[in-house]
Amino acid sequence: MSKYINYIFFFLLLCIFFIFDMSSKISTNIQEILPSSQKKELLIEFSKFESNKKIFLTIKGSDKESLQKLQKIENEFLKIDGVKKEDFKSNSKFLEYQKKYQLYLNDLNIEKLDKIDVDKELRVLYNSIFDSFLTVNIDKNDPFSIIEKKDKSLNIKNGKLLLGEYGYLSIFTIENKNSSLRDYSRIYDKIKTIEEEYSEIKSFSSIYYYVENSRYIKNDASNIVILATLVLLILYIVFLRNIKLLINTFLTLGSSALLSIIVLVLLYDKISLFVLVFGISISTIAIDYMFHHYFHKNYEDKLGFNKDVFIGFLTTFIAFFILSFVDFLLIKQITQFAMISLFSSYLIFAFLYPYIKFNQNKFKFEIKSFPIFKSKYVLFFSIIILGYSFQNLNFNFDVQSLNYDNKKLKEKELFFKNNLLNENRQAIIIKAKTIEQLIIYNEQIKKIDTPLQSSLNSLISSDRFLLKHNQLQKLDLESLNAKIILLSSQIGFKKDTFTLAYNYDMPVPQYSYKRLKEFNLSIQKFKDEYVSVVYLSPDKIEEIENFDFVYSVNIKHLFEKSLEEDLDKMINLGLLSLFFIVIVIMLTSKGNILYSMSFLLLPSAFIFLYLSFIEINILHIFMFFIILAISVDYSIYSRSCNTSATKKAIIFSVLSSFSGFGVLVFSSITSLYSIGSVASLGIMAILILILFEEVQYES
Repeated sequence: MSKYINYIFFFLLLCIFFIFDMSSKISTNIQEILPSSQKKELLIEFSKFESNKKIFLTIKGSDKESLQKLQKIENEFLKIDGVKKEDFKSNSKFLEYQKKYQLYLNDLNIEKLDKIDVDKELRVLYNSIFDSFLTVNIDKNDPFSIIEKKDKSLNIKNGKLLLGEYGYLSIFTIENKNSSLRDYSRIYDKIKTIEEEYSEIKSFSSIYYYVENSRYIKNDASNIVILATLVLLILYIVFLRNIKLLINTFLTLGSSALLSIIVLVLLYDKISLFVLVFGISISTIAIDYMFHHYFHKNYEDKLGFNKDVFIGFLTTFIAFFILSFVDFLLIKQITQFAMISLFSSYLIFAFLYPYIKFNQNKFKFEIKSFPIFKSKYVLFFSIIILGYSFQNLNFNFDVQSLNYDNKKLKEKELFFKNNLLNENRQAIIIKAKTIEQLIIYNEQIKKIDTPLQSSLNSLISSDRFLLKHNQLQKLDLESLNAKIILLSSQIGFKKDTFTLAYNYDMPVPQYSYKRLKEFNLSIQKFKDEYVSVVYLSPDKIEEIENFDFVYSVNIKHLFEKSLEEDLDKMINLGLLSLFFIVIVIMLTSKGNILYSMSFLLLPSAFIFLYLSFIEINILHIFMFFIILAISVDYSIYSRSCNTSATKKAIIFSVLSSFSGFGVLVFSSITSLYSIGSVASLGIMAILILILFEEVQYES
């Protein structure tokens, strides 16, 4: 029965994984690795605004043929479920409100007002009506065009928007009910099919980032897992030639990974795919425990408890446990994944495998060491390198830099931004407890950034309304209104034609959330408060972001400070884990402390020399502390005895660790590459120490 426990455990966990659809909890969205906070919630809220769900479609050329072709393509787009064409028709309710309060929402041409000849202007209007063959539209509220309405001119030709000088432009919107990654992928695929048919068109939407980045990350992660598996297959088939051990090892690693995923899914709503890739890579450390039992024939003869392997496991486990108190969600989840995985793997390798029994197959694999470095010289060299490296460290606190850098899509986004008028803006979110307060905040920002683009610009706060009312009173518009009514009837206009001309006797406008949604304004409810997105001039961002009601939607700005705090905390926790590691070294070195310390200092020197030439992110530092915890294991193993079995176990352990970590250097995703590069350098240093450093073995 013991021979099949490994299989039963694996398939039981696999059934749980699929029955409860736990794959749906795995996300490629970078939001999932961000620290849990109100800022993260606001970022998610920002993604719900309709402005983030637009699809821009353009075609080269602005001739009749291009127009006809674009109209045909528009019909293809409209066949996609969940996509609707942007409606530029004025909202009737909003238009009515703007007309009613136009004196409050716009400035007056005071110079023209002072010089106005009412009788002359009215006669000109009257004559234009009767002399023209076409219908003349007169604004009865502003017959003399004194109100300076804001120019919202669009670049239009043949009734169609133009994208600069490139060609015609159409804008579509994705309906809010279609906001899942699955919906975005479906819409994206259909658009790309249309683009393949019509090579002369270009399209862009911010949802493309979700789809393309997600697919790239999944594909990259799959390739990494396949590559790591191939390396392990070579180890087992070419060298060990033990298929039974290979199958059981994969089952053990698979079970440990599945168990980790299941526990994390129970703890969190979503877990990042990065956590799985990192976690699976880190879980390959557990193969060390198997190799040391296997090569020392613990799986053939019951030799009892292997103290060295247990100390190695415990050291690594406690290092992960200490680092799990970091607030940065990605690292917290990676450490939790690793702890569960390592614990599960250790129990199986140490206590189940002796009952399954694995006999060693004979194979030629001679390990020769060349002890040419003394420990004191290794330490001296390491300290010199570290002293130099620490003077040239440069940290990067941009969370976005950990994600896939989609350069092609960024170029396309820049193309549309550069060709759209007045699009050189940066979005922010403003938040308030009431709608009135939200409007006041918008007005406060507009005083600093006059060209501010915001749907709230068409609303007026109570205080500004009263101020404007007093200003209008001083202009004596009542007399102007009375004069217009009197003279217009004498000239021949109907008596009530200009009754509302320049009439400012209006009630203070009252805004409800329902009413503003009817106006189609960019406003959302957020818990018990209200939020709106506004677009600032880039040169005003720094000044305006100082307001406590303003929140950047730039991930770098939003989480830079918290990431810096997380890094400080992780360094402190890492130093605590390092203190624990040093204690372990002092207790286990038995007079050979210099040799053991070299397993800390040389990997540190290699890693920090590399880090001194690049921008350091939080994952570099995280992996540095993990490598130190792993390094101590190798110092314990290599120092314990000078047998062929020990050397084989160490070399195979190092190679298996590289298969898990080293392959990450082939990833073009910064976060994966960061861990892979640090791990590879650390493993390289460990291998150099094992092969070339002099060691005094325990008696």
